Amino acid sequence: MQRLEDSYLASDDPLHQCGFTGGSVRWRQEREPILEAIEDDGDLLDACCANGYLLECLVAWGRIRGREITPFGIDQGARLIALACARLPGLADHFQVTNAWDWCPPRRFRYVYALWDCVPEDYLHEFVGRLLVRTVAAGGRLILGAYGNRSRGEQPFDVGVYLRAAGYRVRGTACGGDPIVSRFAWIDLES
Repeated sequence: MQRLEDSYLASDDPLHQCGFTGGSVRWRQEREPILEAIEDDGDLLDACCANGYLLECLVAWGRIRGREITPFGIDQGARLIALACARLPGLADHFQVTNAWDWCPPRRFRYVYALWDCVPEDYLHEFVGRLLVRTVAAGGRLILGAYGNRSRGEQPFDVGVYLRAAGYRVRGTACGGDPIVSRFAWIDLES
């Protein structure tokens, strides 16, 4: 974790601090489709929020779509969480240094976003189950995302296909980029 955090923090650019080097236009094209899963106002937990920049963007893009999103984030990197708190100072208490695998939050969230590669693929099914049981509110939604690598020609992991094969009822999917370099799928926790 220390090496990853050091590489993210080697730059002052908020995109680089999220591990992204493709520029702001591509950033938006490849991340904004997350909002396809956010159908109404509510709180959104980013389970690996890095410096909080994605949450800041989703809040702004959501407002354009008429949605009010209250951001929350967790990450293992203490220095990254410090940046997230500075980025959204009125909401500093919405961010916590913790591991998404073990975390038992004091409350649950309407929307939870996580990347499929937060854990080794062999643990993904259990990770999805843990997030549903521990972090998603009744009637809430888990959004799973995957990013490919445009410069290396790597396709994003197909999270929708994975979730269906794992027995989940996928409520929707979205993708972003040209060519497609991000995929998102979401499942609901029934009330």
